[in-house]
Amino acid sequence: MSQDVYRISKSIREKFKVFPLKPEDLARLTNVGLEHFAYLKEVKAINFSVFFRVNMELLEFITPENFSHELVDRIIAARNKEYQNLDICVRGIDFPKFQALVDTVRSKKIATLMEKDPHLDRKTMQIFGNLSGASQMIVRGGISASVAKKAKASASELIDGLMDSHVAIGTLSRMVLADSTLYDHSASVAMLAGIIGKNLMGMSKIDAERCARGGLYHDVGKTCVPNSILNKPGKFTPEEFEIMKTHTTLGYEELKKAILEGAPIEEEVALVTLEHHEKFSGGGYPYGKTGRREDRADGISIYARVVTIADVYSALLMKRVYKDAYDQNQTLEIMRGSADRDYDPSIWKKFEKSVDKSQVHYKELDSRPVDQSKGRIFLMDDDGFHQMGNKKKTNVS
Repeated sequence: MSQDVYRISKSIREKFKVFPLKPEDLARLTNVGLEHFAYLKEVKAINFSVFFRVNMELLEFITPENFSHELVDRIIAARNKEYQNLDICVRGIDFPKFQALVDTVRSKKIATLMEKDPHLDRKTMQIFGNLSGASQMIVRGGISASVAKKAKASASELIDGLMDSHVAIGTLSRMVLADSTLYDHSASVAMLAGIIGKNLMGMSKIDAERCARGGLYHDVGKTCVPNSILNKPGKFTPEEFEIMKTHTTLGYEELKKAILEGAPIEEEVALVTLEHHEKFSGGGYPYGKTGRREDRADGISIYARVVTIADVYSALLMKRVYKDAYDQNQTLEIMRGSADRDYDPSIWKKFEKSVDKSQVHYKELDSRPVDQSKGRIFLMDDDGFHQMGNKKKTNVS
């Protein structure tokens, strides 16, 4: 593993405030993901401070008084390097301010995107926004009874409001290609898993909801993996890959602990975090399971087999520090290359057909003239989405 560490230089110490940290101080800080932190490039001012946590020192790098996009870029550049001892964080009491800013920027981006692409499905975007809210609660707050209830409510809303699978899949795919900053991987996996379960596999509402919640929780263990590994732009070393693989067992342990503390999460849902990197023909991790649990005691659960396909599809669509984004066709071709080994064929064939159908559907829509009189913009707020007329503008300070 790379041994690069970030060191606070003398000039930085002279220019910025540096505070010593005690172990008890860590609980008063909230780490901020790089993808959401980049939203600060879209605003003109902030009302909170942004810190670098370097080992047991806290560097106050951005304040409301010195805020600039140049400083934001400097933090992004530093975070993109393989430093093991560096985190971006805000005070816990300031995190709601940061989240409100992110939500405002996202709302503007969604409105702009829907103006540019009138074929995006509004209902899909609305449900995705609500799932993303649940996803962010899981990331920043861990698993608790209240977070699990929010996840359950969001999954229920998804299954109750499901539209045609090819429309939803096409909208998600077009959204990430148009503006990758809007994409929330766990929310996307949850929606895709719910679509596969309910629309493609004909599952009951209970089982389809379990697929969706498994998607929301599937990567919860990554909060225990160092950012230097999660954000590494290059290939993992064997040692780094072993650490990355622990997110499956660590995530499962976290959900099991939450269950014992009263969180409304079923064992079958928790198992998705453990099994979503298992491969249908073996060779996956952490246990190298094969086949269907319905057929063999050591097989992979139906919920994990669904989430595995949703996870790979979503991950390939996304632009990451270590890869470019792929369009639907490229993503499908890559998945076809290992489909006979990695995925349950009874699920994969239905999903593959639906993605193909979504491409045909949107190609046909794109060939039609757009009726601008039917355009609408929908913005997210605390209560969901609200409608605006086409001519009304939104501003983000």
